[in-house]
Amino acid sequence: MCGVPYKRKGMGRKEQARIYRLLYGYNSSSKHGKYHYRRPGLLDSIPSIRYEDGKMKLMDFLEKNNASYRMWKVILEEDETKKLHSA
Repeated sequence: MCGVPYKRKGMGRKEQARIYRLLYGYNSSSKHGKYHYRRPGLLDSIPSIRYEDGKMKLMDFLEKNNASYRMWKVILEEDETKKLHSA
């Protein structure tokens, strides 16, 4: 599993927020709140049950945006694996 980017030397809060928005997407509005819509992020395009397929895409995105990340292996129980494949 890949974690969210954390602060690197020289990366300010504004840059962190920009990366989070690009990664996770965000809700936005126009005309003083009259219209509401969602701007999708990179993770919206990577199906959660096919994480391995999106791993390189995600790592490339974080490196391109000069963000650090951590990665760890997640071991699912058998029932959790079945839930993911039925979703």
